[in-house]
Amino acid sequence: MLPKLQTIIYACDLDNQTQAAMELVLSLASTNDAKVILMHAMEPLSTQASHMINNYMSEDVRNAMRKDAIDDTTKRMDILLSGMMDKYEKELSALNTPPEKVIVNGTPADCVQRLAKEKNADLIVMNSRTHSRLGQMMLGSTANKVIHSSNIPVLVVPIK
Repeated sequence: MLPKLQTIIYACDLDNQTQAAMELVLSLASTNDAKVILMHAMEPLSTQASHMINNYMSEDVRNAMRKDAIDDTTKRMDILLSGMMDKYEKELSALNTPPEKVIVNGTPADCVQRLAKEKNADLIVMNSRTHSRLGQMMLGSTANKVIHSSNIPVLVVPIK
């Protein structure tokens, strides 16, 4: 028997153009009766920025700002998921488990790989924006890093 997708991780930057990829993820989940994990990585500050913030803001202010950022990210994830669930209510009513939301801290490519391993995922879905050749060589991209280091299939959805 062919292997079946059981867990799909959608690594999402929560940009306005993520709906097409989210629709694809939910379609795959519906077809395979798979669990969906919508994840977003919050990148750490550089050392210099971190020191600067620590010198000028109290710990209470930093904690409040961190909480606000997590709350805002959670709200944006909720909006994306609820919009999809409302739009495709009939098609998605058969899902055994509602999509899970996970916010992680760290470098996005590392977070995606770590979560995929933790959740025993079968597929990683990511967005990718088009960059110039020079931009790709100099900076690379999260999708590129994940593709070349992943032990499981990675589906990249292009965003123009």
